[in-house]
Amino acid sequence: MEKICLDFETALDFLHGGKATVEKMRYYADSEEMCITSFTMLHIIEVINKPEVVSAFANGVNVLPFDRKAAQIAAAINRELEEKGNAGKRSEIVLTAAICMANDALLFAQKPSDFDGIKGLKKV
Repeated sequence: MEKICLDFETALDFLHGGKATVEKMRYYADSEEMCITSFTMLHIIEVINKPEVVSAFANGVNVLPFDRKAAQIAAAINRELEEKGNAGKRSEIVLTAAICMANDALLFAQKPSDFDGIKGLKKV
């Protein structure tokens, strides 16, 4: 079973009933482990004003932590982007990518191109 990690925009689109996202989630949910990052969870709590919706969503996904391994990967991503002249990617993008990579999870992003240039990140 592979881990599929939703970025914030994908999770939010799912919670708002975005048809394409809901259909893709149904496809993956039958055979894969659905995940979000701890940062995505934070943002969901901040923007969704319905605790019961947040709770139901959180109970249906695994929340991947930002830990030592993810921090090391994030630092390496930042160094590599800086060397390539791509410094300045939003920290949320780098942190999401690092958490996915630390947990061997595939990223399911609304805008996969936001994550271009991050070597080693696997996307669905």
